[in-house]
Amino acid sequence: MAKFNFLRVIPVDLKRYLPQFLEHDPTFAATLESLSKEHEKQRLTLMDITKQFFVKTATWGLSDWEEFLDLKPDAGDSDEKRRTRILIALRGSQTTTITRVNDIIAAYGSGYVEEHNDKYFFIIYTSTTDKTTLEEMQKKIEIYKPAHLGCYVYLGWSWNGKINFDGTYTYGTSMTEWSGK
Repeated sequence: MAKFNFLRVIPVDLKRYLPQFLEHDPTFAATLESLSKEHEKQRLTLMDITKQFFVKTATWGLSDWEEFLDLKPDAGDSDEKRRTRILIALRGSQTTTITRVNDIIAAYGSGYVEEHNDKYFFIIYTSTTDKTTLEEMQKKIEIYKPAHLGCYVYLGWSWNGKINFDGTYTYGTSMTEWSGK
């Protein structure tokens, strides 16, 4: 994460800028201390506001990014999940490539894409099993994939070393079409 340091990188102490003999006056010293504390609050506030302009460092500003991009976060979403969703939406205007689709898949778990350009479709192999996460991934894929390509998701293969055996020597190889949904 970026560091946001402006002119000062240490807490504000206005006494540094004045002759030392002024510190000995109790009224002046109390005033300087009060002003230093307020100046430090302002410095930290400016740094916090600046962080909201960048998705990767935003916290309370994530809702502004979501409003700008017309995104609806779920109640339990972490800041990191919200950031990922925002970054995906911001990259949406780019040309969709295999790397772009892999980035979307990585945002929702792990997996990869297998292209079948000669047959105008691609297959997503993913280890993601959470239904909500898969639905979100499907929505994003449908938004960003080229309209002329079909899309299938391969969920039947287990990546944890276990094979699902259904008794007929078919090893859990179900594929679901995501195109046009």
